[in-house]
Formats: sequence, C-alpha cells, structure tokens
Amino acid sequence: MFYSKLDIGIPKGSNILLSGPPMSGVSTMVKYISLDALKRKEAVIYISTKETGERVQKWFSERTEIDGLGIVDCISKSLRLKTNIEDNKSIKFVSSSVDLTGISVKYSNLLERFWNVEEYRDIRIVIDSLSTLLMYSNVQTVFRFLHILTGRIKKIEGYGLFILDGNPEDPQVAPVKQLIDVLAIIEKNKIIFVGFGINREYEFRIEGDELIFGGGR
Repeated sequence: MFYSKLDIGIPKGSNILLSGPPMSGVSTMVKYISLDALKRKEAVIYISTKETGERVQKWFSERTEIDGLGIVDCISKSLRLKTNIEDNKSIKFVSSSVDLTGISVKYSNLLERFWNVEEYRDIRIVIDSLSTLLMYSNVQTVFRFLHILTGRIKKIEGYGLFILDGNPEDPQVAPVKQLIDVLAIIEKNKIIFVGFGINREYEFRIEGDELIFGGGR
C-alpha cells in the first residue's frame, strides 16, 4: 500500500518521482508518507542529502516508533559537524552526496538488515533529494546508481520515493525518468499522479501529524 489514506492503485515494486518547486512541501509530504509506513510496521530507508541523520531520526521519533527506520546520512561528514562520526544501527554515514558508491554500500547494509535479518516484507527507500545527487554527479553516473537501486526495489516489491526539487521536464532529468514508473507533480496545495494508467489529481493538507488528501479527480 502506497499510503493508507489515499485511494490510488500504485502497485508494489513502483519507483515514484515526486517533484515540486522549492518550498512546495514535497519533502514534508514524503516524510508523512514514510511516517504512515512506519506506523504500519513497514521499514523505511531514508537517504538524506539535505538534513543530518539525527535530525531526520528526531522528526520521525517524535511521531512514532522507529524500529523500522534506517537512515543514510550524506551531509554530516561533509559539514564536519562532529569530530567523531561513526555508524550505528540506524544511521549510516557517507563522506558526501558525491559518494554514490558509499551510499550504495550503506543502503545495502540497511536493506540486508531489514529484509534478511529482521524479515520486513514491506520496505520503501527514499532519496531526499535526487536534485542534490544530480548537482554533484553527472547524469550518467546517477542513472547507473538509480538503475541498480530501482531494480532492487522492484525485486523486493517495495516502493522507491525520489524527491526532485524542480521541473521534471528538465533535460537533465530525462534519462533518470526512464527508471520511473509514476510521476507525482506538486503544485501549491495539489498533487497530480501520472503513470501505470493513473492520471489523478488530489488536493492535500497537513493536519496534526497526518497528511490528508481530498478532492480526487
């Protein structure tokens, strides 16, 4: 189930690109979708290029149990926020967002833990954000990274949620879109889903700790 409070038939194994202009709330929306998954005892691997792992962990822990949350922190080491940064069970660190090989190793470690050791069978992987990866690496390198990641998501029948802070029609994004099953475009207080025969538009709002959709058409 993509989101428990949204009647939309996005099948398991789908990779979804969620795009919106800066300040559109796309990252917040993805956090609430991930929060819903954690509340349903699913696992979430959150690759963060914009916030520290501790900050992401704190956001979720203030709202639900986080046994199923794993984070790849791509920023703390590059900012040198601490003198001694070491991996722990829930947060794995890489040198920077440029280190796609390191990111692959760390999310693979978390996937191994959730899938093989703790036997979660509903797992979603978030990249917040794809825009940062494209900023620091060429599109061919990012494509190869995503090709492997999206293939693994399909294999385990999970969900991939990839955030794009900008226009999905940007020529730089075109190669990456080949790997995407569903495009979700955020405009002000509405979101449009396109893909898998889906073409639906919803209004949305955040109330308390819930993401509410309405007005689907």
